[in-house]
Amino acid sequence: MAPRTSPDLPPSLWVDTAAPATPAPPLVGPAEADVAVIGGGFTGLSAALHLAEVGKRVVLLEAAEPGWGASGRNGGQVNPGWKVLPSEIKRRYGAERGERIARMANGTCDLVFELIERFEIPCDALRPGFLQASYGGRGRKAQENWAREWSAYGTEVELLDRDGFAALIGSDKYDGGMRDARGGNLQPLSYARGLAKAAAWLGAQLHGGSPATEVTRQGAGWQVTTPEGRVSAEHLVIGTNGYTDELWPGLKETVVPAPSFIVASRPLSQNLAKTILPGRHAVSETRRVLFYFRLDRDDRFVFGGRGKLFDSVDHGQMGHLKAEAVRLYPQLGDIDWDFSWGGYVAVTREHTPRLMRLAPGAFAGLGYNGRGVAMSTMMGKQLALAILGEDPDMEIEQLRAIPLHGLRQIGITWHLLSGAWLDRLDRLR
Repeated sequence: MAPRTSPDLPPSLWVDTAAPATPAPPLVGPAEADVAVIGGGFTGLSAALHLAEVGKRVVLLEAAEPGWGASGRNGGQVNPGWKVLPSEIKRRYGAERGERIARMANGTCDLVFELIERFEIPCDALRPGFLQASYGGRGRKAQENWAREWSAYGTEVELLDRDGFAALIGSDKYDGGMRDARGGNLQPLSYARGLAKAAAWLGAQLHGGSPATEVTRQGAGWQVTTPEGRVSAEHLVIGTNGYTDELWPGLKETVVPAPSFIVASRPLSQNLAKTILPGRHAVSETRRVLFYFRLDRDDRFVFGGRGKLFDSVDHGQMGHLKAEAVRLYPQLGDIDWDFSWGGYVAVTREHTPRLMRLAPGAFAGLGYNGRGVAMSTMMGKQLALAILGEDPDMEIEQLRAIPLHGLRQIGITWHLLSGAWLDRLDRLR
């Protein structure tokens, strides 16, 4: 079953503090376009923006409103790179293509902050670098490899011991960590709305409340049907990521939607805020079952991670997130938590994103494995290049379903159980 879709944004800190939405009325009646884009998250909005910028007629269809899915619910961390290193990218894709992909991955954060600056997107963007906390010997080794390989691309990566990392984050509960200068953080729903405003300003037509119910071949192009309208277009882009349904046969089976949850405190006092993340970095971990956290513009402590077994985003448990936050920062023991919410990230079998040709003139981009803010923005650009007939940096693949996809819940359960156990074992070693 596909993740449930509601027309309303669920309550969250980001909804309460976001910039105003750009009008995106439902599509009514027929429309014609060069490109029909399905999905109003970072991927679809970036694709629409890049296509409209070169004069293409774009109609974007979103089931709810732009930014409704994970794009408006994530932790707002602009994290660099992929889950895999350049050496693994080259092994998988070959030396020449792998080098292009690695250089593209190296520039994902740059693209985000460039768009924010160019289109003056008000999204509380900061770029103090990305911090990753090391957990056990496995985590430290991974960070050493990260620093060595990405430094070859001119990236500033600093490895920190326990004391050095504790000074940056205000907690001594980790074994050390690293700072990657490429990263930063932002208000994700405001960023999505800013991309929507920029795409509309460039001429793209945005339609919320317009779920695509059917896609059919129409001559050399495509027709997308919605409850009240239809779009005829030469090209088609699908960017639905963790909310992919049965619209295109087999596409849903290329990713596993994994629920992720976030809690946010009430604003911290000035004295308390000084003791937590003084450099206003966003932090993630090397753990297999990881947590991530940051402060927002009002000094709310925002803390996220995976749910418990069998959680869905509608019925997730948040107690373990609050408990872990207090373990890291005991001074938060008496703080009140004002918000809790969840969303689906899309995980691929190879832990790498995928750009797929579905049919002539039809492409999909998805599968960001928890690093979607930067990479989904870049994927939108890559999709635009594919539509324009240019050679994108990403390799264009064919649709390949994950084997035994119907057993995905068992896989998620096994990952949570075995990952947590292996993390504890690694720390003991």
